[in-house]
Amino acid sequence: MTRRWLLWLLLIGFAWLTVARFTEIKNLADTLAQGQWQWILAAVLLQILYYLLYTAVYQSAFVTVDVRSRVRDLLPVTFASIFVNVVAPSGGASGTALFVDDAARRGQSAARAAVGTILVLIADFSAFTLILLVGLTVLFLDHNLTFYEVAASLILMASTVSLTGTLLLGLWHPERLRQLLSHIQRVVNRAGSWFRRPSLLNRDWSDKNAAEFTEAAQAMATRPVHLARTLAVALAAQLVNLASLYVLFLAFQYPITFGPLVAGYSMAILFLIVSPTPMGVGVVEGVTPLVLISLGVPAAIATVVVLAFRGLSFWLPMFIGFILLQRLKSFSPAEQVQARSWNVRVVAILTAIMGVINILSAVTPSLATRMAMITHYSPLLVVRGSHLTAALAGFALLVLAVGLWRHKHTAWLLTLVVLVISVISHLLKGLDFEEAILAAGLAIWLFALGSHFQALSDTPSIRKGARLLAAALAFTLIYGTIGFYMLDRHFSVNFDFGSALQQTIVMFTEFYDPGLQPVTGFGRYFAASIYIVGAVTLGYALFVVIRPVVRPQGASSQERSRAEAIVQAYGHSALARMALFEDKSYWFSPGGSVVAFAAKGRAAVTLGDPIGPPKDAVAAIAGFKAYCARHDWQTAFFQTLPDYLNHYRAAGFDFVQIGNEGVIDLADYTISGKRNKSLRSNYNRFIKSGYRAEVHLPPLPTELLEELREVSDEWLTMMHGREKRFSLGWFDDDYIRSGPVMAIHTPDDDISAFTNMVTEYKLNEVSTDLMRRRAKVESGTMDFLFVSFCEWAKAQGYASLNLGLSALSGVGEQPDDPQIERALHYVYEHINQFYNFKGLHEFKEKFHPHWEPRYFVFENPTGLLAAAVVLTRASSGDDFVWQYAKELLKKKQPEAE
Repeated sequence: MTRRWLLWLLLIGFAWLTVARFTEIKNLADTLAQGQWQWILAAVLLQILYYLLYTAVYQSAFVTVDVRSRVRDLLPVTFASIFVNVVAPSGGASGTALFVDDAARRGQSAARAAVGTILVLIADFSAFTLILLVGLTVLFLDHNLTFYEVAASLILMASTVSLTGTLLLGLWHPERLRQLLSHIQRVVNRAGSWFRRPSLLNRDWSDKNAAEFTEAAQAMATRPVHLARTLAVALAAQLVNLASLYVLFLAFQYPITFGPLVAGYSMAILFLIVSPTPMGVGVVEGVTPLVLISLGVPAAIATVVVLAFRGLSFWLPMFIGFILLQRLKSFSPAEQVQARSWNVRVVAILTAIMGVINILSAVTPSLATRMAMITHYSPLLVVRGSHLTAALAGFALLVLAVGLWRHKHTAWLLTLVVLVISVISHLLKGLDFEEAILAAGLAIWLFALGSHFQALSDTPSIRKGARLLAAALAFTLIYGTIGFYMLDRHFSVNFDFGSALQQTIVMFTEFYDPGLQPVTGFGRYFAASIYIVGAVTLGYALFVVIRPVVRPQGASSQERSRAEAIVQAYGHSALARMALFEDKSYWFSPGGSVVAFAAKGRAAVTLGDPIGPPKDAVAAIAGFKAYCARHDWQTAFFQTLPDYLNHYRAAGFDFVQIGNEGVIDLADYTISGKRNKSLRSNYNRFIKSGYRAEVHLPPLPTELLEELREVSDEWLTMMHGREKRFSLGWFDDDYIRSGPVMAIHTPDDDISAFTNMVTEYKLNEVSTDLMRRRAKVESGTMDFLFVSFCEWAKAQGYASLNLGLSALSGVGEQPDDPQIERALHYVYEHINQFYNFKGLHEFKEKFHPHWEPRYFVFENPTGLLAAAVVLTRASSGDDFVWQYAKELLKKKQPEAE
């Protein structure tokens, strides 16, 4: 769970960084575009070599302390550490921790790996210090050395000395090292106790790590050749990085001399290491140009080169690190899948941002020099039309971003097409290559993520959307043409049919027409309405194209027969019979399980757990989740047993308790004894009064069925409600006729109350479904009914009797229960206007059942809300809001009277 939250925080950090630094990233792209591409390419190759060498420093250091590793395995960790150090700033410790954790997950000693990372920092800082001393000397001789540069240098050197001292402590004074680690262990565990985690570090952590740390330090001391090689590789990496900066100066046609080059590089790396901001963001970009300018480098060249250097050495590797983060061994396969899913969400956000850029670019004038160049080769009509295309593409990207967020395959295809169109339109409307580069880069990334966009759209809706799209453009054209033709008195121009058509087209290609002068308020309204009508119809068409799959209600006869066979073979709960009702759809797993569900809008809710072989449960849960994702549905499981909670959690679900199911153990059931005195007295009173409880076995005769329906209708009228469905049965003639019913007959042989009985297939248990009575009955009738039911079930040899779910009872009663369960407890205690939760629970409690928890399993908080709406619609009908309003009015009317 901790790693899962860590991954979430890192992904959120990336999204924040992308948005917060978007202007800087765009400036970097613009800067690189100004340089000579041959030298830019050489600088890129040098940066690749630098990161290979930097990774080789880790590999060499790990070999020195006897930790096995390969450069190709460590390279993704190197890039990921850059990203982690930015979004989780901790003085470089967070990035270093990735190397330690990666080594531990490869079966290596974490303590030895920690020694190796310290050795890397010492080697890297020491190698850089040699270059730094040269840079400081240049600044000193040129009288440009400042206090903050000296202070930062001293901090770096002090850090190097302290890290070296830590290694020497393990080598020369192991006991002092153990005491130091023991103190750290106490501090960490004390902090953990604030979050109810008092044992973050095990008791033997300090002793074990001190011993391994000492062994690693001793191994390092016995391998001076490996130690020297580590220092040499670190120095080589620094020199290659320095060379890449020199090449960038050549790319911008400035052959810098040795002194300013070394001084500028020294300050750039120094303030990357010693900076109040993560990885020197903002500080390096501010300090380094000032140093170069003070040494005679032109301000424009200094600024451009530093931005380009940061782009290649930091920003680009950081984005690569985000992409490679998901491949690290530090995260489980499920968390890696989640990271890839967040790649999709980041792309969706960037698509929306690209849409805004398109629209802003379309409505702003192009640069005069670029326009002169493009109009020399392209007709003016094409340039004007490209403004329209860019704007429409931007509007389409805003709509399609929603579909990308939901992994829609159709949205993915359309977005790729729109991005390609955006690239062309940006170039044609004014050589806006900056926007074209952004659109092209986004299209490439989106194409690479194609396997993650598998959610289907509704096929009939796609056809409908395509027709709407064509109709939207035709309607807008007709609307504008007829409007200008018939309403020309509202404008300063008299339009004939041809000029009206031309005016409409011009408005779309140029977004305005200086010759169009409305002379009335209605004229101004009509001109603006053309764009409004076009935007609304276009937006609705795109929305229809990417809507979720609309599943036809119910299942085929073959599916129903297959589901019934599985339920009969494996059903073992009170919900098993309800899974066969006609309001359910079915999904079948390859392993022989069935999932009964209802899908509406963007969510699918199952009734209970998958029914089938227990060994197939894990595969069935994961398979149904994938099936729902492909159909663009959020997945939820309603009224699940505790048995599979670990499986749901492993599949990425969360869950909340929604109540308890009351189950009477019939072996111990009796109405004798002091605590059952009330039930016993009531039962005997009814018997003496001539009442009887009779079980009517199927098939029920029509006359009896009609009388039961009268009772049911009277009960529904009394409750101001209508039949519930999905997790409950309803009064359907075929359903009631096909099962046993216990009815209470009055002395006049009229039926005053009844309940139907449902068996649970492979479980020796009987349950109740419908519980109905007339409006006016003898007090205690329902008590008499259920006492008689229990007596009959016990006599028939059933082991238990299920009274059904007592919704919200026992939920959120403890202070440490989840907040959502505590909120449900408040509903249970204070809100009984629509449903008498407490009254129903108190009635069931009379029979002293034991209570078994039931759960609502969901993907995320948003999915929980969507699933709750689907569940309400499936249970109460699609017009449940109107029905509840009518019920509330009916209850208020007697009060008013």
